[in-house]
Amino acid sequence: IPGVALRVMRRRRLQLFNLQLVDSLVSMSNALKAGFSIQQAIELVVREGQNPIAQEFGVFLHQTRVGMRLEDAFESLQTRVGSDDLTLMISSIEIARQTGGNLTEVFERIAHTIRERMRIEQRIRTLTAQGRLQGVVVGVMPLLLGLAMFVLDKGMMVMFLRSPFGVGILMAVVLLEVLGALVIRKIIRIDV
Repeated sequence: IPGVALRVMRRRRLQLFNLQLVDSLVSMSNALKAGFSIQQAIELVVREGQNPIAQEFGVFLHQTRVGMRLEDAFESLQTRVGSDDLTLMISSIEIARQTGGNLTEVFERIAHTIRERMRIEQRIRTLTAQGRLQGVVVGVMPLLLGLAMFVLDKGMMVMFLRSPFGVGILMAVVLLEVLGALVIRKIIRIDV
């Protein structure tokens, strides 16, 4: 249970980070237009942002202040967070620094791309909600039927579970349940 809870919390934090990244990119783009450097724009996000993005960018700024190279600090940030959107932002900063590109325009385009991807993902979740619910209902139904039969005729179910044939059928049901859940999950899982 702790592992599952940790994965859920990590996924929620990553989703919140990606959501805040869109607004932060727009904010950093505006700061760059006003003449700020990239580090000053990130400081602005840390001052005005909320956790987790303010916290992660704060660690990034701390690393640069103690002497870590900017590229290494970005790599550390990318490793800590593990966001594809952040990877896109860091790559664009590195390319713009090397080629002298317009970073404000790049940030605005990245923010637009991330927004569109989030909109499409939400639409897909909405369209596959019925399939997920059907998977839950079909998965729980045999368990409820078995429990109802146990309540209605306990003696018959005890004899059934003690026989080798009954145990074999029970194992087959569990195997088919797991297989069905995996197939349904594969069908409704769409990567954007």
